[in-house]
Amino acid sequence: MNSEAFNKYLKQMRTSEKAFRAVYEYYLPKIKYHVISVYGNSVDFEDVAHDAFTKMIRLENPPEVTNPTAWVYRICDNVANDYLREKKGIITLDERMEAPSTSVKTVSAAESEADYFTLIRKLGKEDSEIILLVTWEGYNLKEAAEILGLTHGAARQRYSRALKKLKAILKGY
Repeated sequence: MNSEAFNKYLKQMRTSEKAFRAVYEYYLPKIKYHVISVYGNSVDFEDVAHDAFTKMIRLENPPEVTNPTAWVYRICDNVANDYLREKKGIITLDERMEAPSTSVKTVSAAESEADYFTLIRKLGKEDSEIILLVTWEGYNLKEAAEILGLTHGAARQRYSRALKKLKAILKGY
């Protein structure tokens, strides 16, 4: 969804179910990926998504958003951090990178889901995000670039570097 369409729908969300549905159906899978990959099981992505959409609907004068995905993710991060503050929990790296419990997919580079996420934990945040989007969630590089707010070229470069780091880590095994 480009920024023009997103801004149009955002302005109409308070009164139009069609506008709400368009934003909801487009961003819910992205929110799920983002919340699970960043916060693991320390927060429930459905609660975060619900509160994020509620905040969007309640905007009386929505801002003009230039990067809708990054803007939606920022709302989700604020909501998730509010939940964590309520729990007074500190997220460890292991909790943040916990393997999602939904839909196990085959990963050729690792023998099991646990091995895969153990390997991914060894990468930095930016590298793990792009690897998870492409290998775990099944997005192509163009879609991953949009989700991460990158150009296609930058996403391709980040993915290539992350794969090289993974290969180096695997050689250490």
